[in-house]
Amino acid sequence: MIRMLAAVFFILALIRAYFDWQAASLSGVAIEFQPIGQVWFDFDRDSLLGLQPGIERYLSPVIWENAVGPMMLWPLAPALFYTGLFFAAIAIWRAFQSRN
Repeated sequence: MIRMLAAVFFILALIRAYFDWQAASLSGVAIEFQPIGQVWFDFDRDSLLGLQPGIERYLSPVIWENAVGPMMLWPLAPALFYTGLFFAAIAIWRAFQSRN
C-alpha cells in the first residue's frame, strides 16, 4: 500500500510538472512551478476560501499562520515529489525491517 502511495505521488508530481512546463513554454518564459495555494485556487476556489476560516475557528489561528499558510506557498510539483520520496523511504525501510 505504501509503495502504491509513493507511485501515485510520483505520477502526480510528473503530471503537475508537465502542466507547469506547458504553461511556461506557451508563454515563452522559464519554467516556474505553481504554488499549492494557486493550483488549489484554480481547481476549487470555494474550498480553499473556506479552509482558512475553518482552521482558524475550529483549530487555532496559529496553525494557519505557522503551518498551513506557508505551505500554500510551496511549489506543488516538488512537494508532491518529496512526498513520494517520503513514502518510498518508508516502503524501503519496512521491506528492510521485514527481512531482518
